[in-house]
Amino acid sequence: MSTELSEQEQFRRQSLDDLRNLGIDPYPAALYPTDSFSTDIKAAFNDEMIGTNVCVAGRLMSRRIMGKASFIELQDSKGRIQVLRESR
Repeated sequence: MSTELSEQEQFRRQSLDDLRNLGIDPYPAALYPTDSFSTDIKAAFNDEMIGTNVCVAGRLMSRRIMGKASFIELQDSKGRIQVLRESR
């Protein structure tokens, strides 16, 4: 079975090869510094932690905006956590 590439696909593959030949990774994995996981935050949470900054990375599963309050549900490699942001 012969598969012919369109002109656009040929151009894109040539551009990809050109980047690689220049030593450029066309699909770099972004490094995102994290210091917490959802399970760690939930396990250690108490009223003293309110306003504490943490750095987590994950997939945004849902978003709800309710006036001045916004809620997101974030899923990381260990679980899910709900985040509240209040506008002032």
